Amino acid sequence: MNTLAFSGGGTGLLIYIIFMGLLVYFMLIRPNKKRQEQQQELINSQAVGDHAVTIGGLHGIIAEIDEVNNTITLDCEGIVLVFDRRAIARTEKGDPFQTEAANDAITNDAKEAELAEEAKPEEE
Repeated sequence: MNTLAFSGGGTGLLIYIIFMGLLVYFMLIRPNKKRQEQQQELINSQAVGDHAVTIGGLHGIIAEIDEVNNTITLDCEGIVLVFDRRAIARTEKGDPFQTEAANDAITNDAKEAELAEEAKPEEE
């Protein structure tokens, strides 16, 4: 057999393999790397007092961030829950003074409702 006839096909195969490798890189690896960078940026931007939404849809205010255990504590209207920091889907910067004012308003409303309940005459 003539080996010269088959030698030209090797470069075509090599170009095809390189093309497939680049395609895999640009379609799979690069977007995944960008997503990881965005997630890391989200984790690094979290601060106490920010409003956070978990991947399960739970809304709360960040009460504590534990860098050692990589956890975050959310205050969900008096219910305190601990999550892994990666479980936070998004955060919105919160003004600590607005957060305190909102919590005070909720507390005052609860106290007023309790006083109104106590003031009602008991019906038997």
